[in-house]
Amino acid sequence: MSRSVLVMVVALLLSALPGVAHAEPPGVVGTAGNLIREEEPRADGIRHVDSKVMIAGLKALNANTYVYPMAGDNVHWEDLRQEFLPAAAAAGIDVWVLVYTPSQAGCCVSRPYKHDYVAWAREIATLSKAHPNLVGWTVDDYGYDLRTFTPEYVKKMRAAARQINPSLKFVPTVYYSQFTDAFIAEQVPLLDGVIFPFRDAPHRDTSWTWSLSYQVKQLAKRLPGTDVYLMPYAHPLSHAAQKPTVGYVEAVTKKALEHVRAGELAGVVQYKLPYVSRDGGWTRPAGDNLARTGNGRLSFVVEGDTATKAGMWCGASRQVQLTPGAGKYSVSFWHGDDRGRANPAGYHVKQLLLNGKVVWEQDVAANDQAWQKVTVDLTARLAGAKSAKLEWRLYERKGVSDYFVDVSVDDIVATGLQLSDPGVENAVTWTAGLARQGGPVYCSAQVYHHDYGADLGARIAKLYAAA
Repeated sequence: MSRSVLVMVVALLLSALPGVAHAEPPGVVGTAGNLIREEEPRADGIRHVDSKVMIAGLKALNANTYVYPMAGDNVHWEDLRQEFLPAAAAAGIDVWVLVYTPSQAGCCVSRPYKHDYVAWAREIATLSKAHPNLVGWTVDDYGYDLRTFTPEYVKKMRAAARQINPSLKFVPTVYYSQFTDAFIAEQVPLLDGVIFPFRDAPHRDTSWTWSLSYQVKQLAKRLPGTDVYLMPYAHPLSHAAQKPTVGYVEAVTKKALEHVRAGELAGVVQYKLPYVSRDGGWTRPAGDNLARTGNGRLSFVVEGDTATKAGMWCGASRQVQLTPGAGKYSVSFWHGDDRGRANPAGYHVKQLLLNGKVVWEQDVAANDQAWQKVTVDLTARLAGAKSAKLEWRLYERKGVSDYFVDVSVDDIVATGLQLSDPGVENAVTWTAGLARQGGPVYCSAQVYHHDYGADLGARIAKLYAAA
């Protein structure tokens, strides 16, 4: 028996012994998209992919995987083959290739093979033989193009790749609502995993995180043996009222990594996290800061083209202690919204509740769009009390079908009450007290970060390092 074989046998025997710890392989942690081109064209007149800068950014993020998008001209494919894959291999980074569907042709066409996905499967597999760190590929928005990706066609894709490299993974992007029983029966056996973008289905937002664990556990239950990679939105989601905040992406990523450690996810891949300072999303414009003062506000939103029903609401509550000996108890706060007197009244209502009872309310159409200050005297209502629950809420007096609104609350002053973070500058302080009833009425602590990429990247890098 050779020494190497003996070592392997001993290692296997030791790993089987009770009480002997052995390291689990780390899950996938990475990001997708945001190719960065060089600042100046080369002699051929082309600004090539800046592999050096990208790899440095990915290393700073502690990413072990990058999803390389095939959008734009043929230079992306040539730069992947000739420069990016070798550089990523030297840095210990695995690569997946992303190609686009026919339905995305208006914005993105993957070249050189365009919509010939059998050719993509064959050529990516061939490339992966020369570059073992090319471990997989994905089709973006796969679930929207099942007329193209029929089981018969996917079998041809699978056969073309496996004939060359049986270990190459095909992990298309599929949204939560697309995991129908028919999809699971017909498609999942043909896949090596799925990328699951989280957007609070059946709603569409990047402010609310509570449905994440439920959806992950449901997929783990319905897709046994299938690798699921969660994709948080670090880039604005189309048709969503709120851009993702640093706090939101951090919270989704932290929870997702807990599911990775529990064996319910195979990894986390950000959607377009700006990891290089030259990225257009590295900073956020000042106009994104909708706080009255500072950087934070409470936000209550109903999206446009969204149906609600009477009685739906979303609220941000805090339990407060009364200051002993205070002779007066009151709450002052500033509130505003993007509606005015010309809009219909009787639908969206702003409220303040004390211990579950409404003590102040106002229709979003009652005033012009400027910030308004209100003071609510709570002295009589809090006689003899030691603590109380305050809750700011957006309430649906009547249902709507298409009536967008974004209500803000900021600069709270509590007299005789002990309330931390009254300026809503720390999202974590407020997140635990968020609750909603019935559907697509959202609320969140929106804290603006001008240095979005740097601030978010530092937090994600810390989470990835511990993964």
